[in-house]
Amino acid sequence: MLTTISKLVMTTVFGLTVFAAGDAEAGKHHGDRGDRGAKMCEKLECTDAQKTQLTQIRASHKPTLHAERAAIRDLEQQIAAEYAKPSFDAAKVKGLREQLAAHETVAKSEREAMKTKIDAVLTPAQRTKLAEFKAKHKDGKGKGHHRGGPRDGRGDRKGRALGV
Repeated sequence: MLTTISKLVMTTVFGLTVFAAGDAEAGKHHGDRGDRGAKMCEKLECTDAQKTQLTQIRASHKPTLHAERAAIRDLEQQIAAEYAKPSFDAAKVKGLREQLAAHETVAKSEREAMKTKIDAVLTPAQRTKLAEFKAKHKDGKGKGHHRGGPRDGRGDRKGRALGV
């Protein structure tokens, strides 16, 4: 009897440990993107002074960008909720879309301001190297793994002609 209970307890503890470890690792896959600045500086061979300046630039823009992203996510959820309602309020959706566009504009201008400051810190050779790296990796830009893409006039995934 004691052996059976011991086995059951050990199996439960082991299962919970594996579950918790898997849950902890799950957050790292999408949420933790590492220190992008350090990776960029490594590729561009930045000096210590440049690394410090770039860290300060990113830190100064982070609160605004974070707040704008949160507002954008919230507005997108509100729009989706409006569409899910049985009675659709077009005026409300229009207002939400206008707010969304305003937040996207603020976020874009904040990113551009940050880029301008970063470019001022980098040498011309580093800027050229960064531009080459961005051009090389431009096709891989996006969220998650890309599935699909241009289908060379073969229609959509369900076999329907595109544009119909």
